[in-house]
Amino acid sequence: MITKKILSTICVFIILFLTFATFIPDAQLVGQFGVIFSKFSKNFFGYISFIYLLLFLYPLYKINFSRITKIVDKSIIYTYLFFIVIIFQSLIIDNELSGKIGDIIVDELSILIGIAGLWLFVIFGFIVCAYLLIDDLNDKLNIKSICKDLLKAPNKKVKAIKEVQPKEQKVIVQEMGDTAEIRLEDIVDTETNTIQETQAESKSIINTNLSITEEPIEISSIIVDELEENKQLLKDLDTGVVEKPKDFKLPLVNFFVKPPKQIKNKINEATIDQKIKDLLEKLLQFKIDGDVIRTYSGPIVTTFEFKPAPNVKVSKILSLQDDLAMALKAQTIRIQAPIPGKDVVGIEVPNEEFDTIYMREILESELFQNSSSPLTIILGKDIVGRPFIADLKKLPHLLIAGTTGSGKSVGINGMILSLLYKNSPDVLRLIMIDPKMLEFSMYNDIPHLLTPVITKPMEAINALVSMVAEMEKRYTMMAQSRTKNIENYNEKASKEGFDKIPYIVIIIDELADLMMTSGKEVEVSIARIAQKARACGIHLIVATQRPSVDVVTGLIKANLPSRISYKVGQKVDSKIILDSMGAESLLGRGDLLFTPPGMSGLVRIHAPWTTEDEIEKVVDFLKEQREASYDESIVKEEAEGGFIGKTTLTTNELDALYEDAKKVVIEDKKSSISYIQRKLRIGYNRSATIVEQLEMTGVLSSPNTKGAREILI
Repeated sequence: MITKKILSTICVFIILFLTFATFIPDAQLVGQFGVIFSKFSKNFFGYISFIYLLLFLYPLYKINFSRITKIVDKSIIYTYLFFIVIIFQSLIIDNELSGKIGDIIVDELSILIGIAGLWLFVIFGFIVCAYLLIDDLNDKLNIKSICKDLLKAPNKKVKAIKEVQPKEQKVIVQEMGDTAEIRLEDIVDTETNTIQETQAESKSIINTNLSITEEPIEISSIIVDELEENKQLLKDLDTGVVEKPKDFKLPLVNFFVKPPKQIKNKINEATIDQKIKDLLEKLLQFKIDGDVIRTYSGPIVTTFEFKPAPNVKVSKILSLQDDLAMALKAQTIRIQAPIPGKDVVGIEVPNEEFDTIYMREILESELFQNSSSPLTIILGKDIVGRPFIADLKKLPHLLIAGTTGSGKSVGINGMILSLLYKNSPDVLRLIMIDPKMLEFSMYNDIPHLLTPVITKPMEAINALVSMVAEMEKRYTMMAQSRTKNIENYNEKASKEGFDKIPYIVIIIDELADLMMTSGKEVEVSIARIAQKARACGIHLIVATQRPSVDVVTGLIKANLPSRISYKVGQKVDSKIILDSMGAESLLGRGDLLFTPPGMSGLVRIHAPWTTEDEIEKVVDFLKEQREASYDESIVKEEAEGGFIGKTTLTTNELDALYEDAKKVVIEDKKSSISYIQRKLRIGYNRSATIVEQLEMTGVLSSPNTKGAREILI
């Protein structure tokens, strides 16, 4: 950089001046400062005084490894040149027009460094400024490459002429067989025409080369501030006036930090142009030709849409991910090859500085305010800095994965807070399952909770089974009222005067802990809720740190199509959660990939940041308005006449062989499905149904991790 070169020159000047003063301590040449320095140096250091000045080489090293902006660059060079001109004017002009400022500077400096030192300073100054200005001009106009092209084009064509001319002459001689005079004239004419044509072609080649060299300077990439794909997704959201609760106040946005005022979508075009240039140069090294046609600049990453040449394989670009990251000096980059529905490759490069995504900014956005769905959840901002939300009713369930430190918990908090900002406890109830006992403890006792935050795995399993029973109960109620979904049921309830039913969102923060305790029961319960509970208003948000196949099973994946992945440790983890690569290349700090329902592509989003203090303010505000009303039966293992919650079986619902099976279990102390099947000589499915009935009536326990059941009576 220019400033580094100036400072380096100053260091060189100091070394030369002090060395000269040490060898020739003449006051007329080096001034008083030079003489004093020479005496001091020789008295204290002796012969070493002629060597230790090399210590100034260390500042040279430090200067060349520092970072200074271009604005400081330009201001320093022009200020330096201004003072050099003033001093030079005072040295060569000795009248009234020499300038008082210059005279004062010359008088003062001549005392310190002498006339020789002044002239050395001025000469060095002019040389350095001239070099830097020419260097800066070369960077802008790319003079070197233009000159090279001008020199190369004629040389190449002359070489082509030399190769072609002998062949042309030989052909002419063979065709002309009568007179030598005609042959010679034709040869001369042919040569003349060939040279003229060649010169004309050379001019066109030079013009073409000039236009080619000018392309990187102009850079044809368009900077886009909105993604059409995301715009279409957000258009599908329900909008309208949201009815405010009558006896409950929703939280205020003032509880969250206000984002600092800054220029929106501030884009450093020079930096983007340089990245495009570096990207294209690196791709050309691997014989990949193409152009960057669009650029998306956002708060965290900048995305380049690269259109490769027709003969380039997409797989070849994908294999260069690490090489491109090194060329662009990026921590990691993500390549989307190709972007679904387009003929381009997306290359996402992290910005040098990350912007913070503030929760308040999205809560105040028109997008969130105009969303009429009570289950609107905030996901963050997209890659161009636009707010991005989703409707949990349409997802209708969500599977989340992410390693420690990836921002998963912060993202889940953002979803919970967005639900609390939209709904009163009469409209929405929550069940929070937190086996780690850390993430959801701050939400305890808010009025939206159906149960206290569940931390014990067995209570969590009971709660899931209770929700299955609640789902069946709601479907019975909707069938009796002849309605198809919760919206129609509540609308009819308000007209006919019976009670409405609230939405229920079950949030599980660590699925792996539950799967270790009782994997089969958890898997079946989650699958049943995911399959049927959408219409009756029960929704799942399931999160895990370890998206392995024994945690995120095929049954769970099949029933949770909408997924979010924060940064994961390995490509295989990304493949499990998203069915594609990419999550291993994320940046952490809330950076995520989202698979919307009905779309094959991934949407990159940056989750909003929320602090514990902000969450506590919201929680305290909710607690002050209404006390929590818990349903303890949800987490109980047994209830009178049934199992978990409100699930009961009448005598008519029991199998005809129920009592015989119960007798076999109690007498033989064996409870397996196959044993009852053999004893009663019935089919496997009927035997399994009877065992489930024995479990629901309290005769047998739920199966443990090995599938065995205990006899409880």
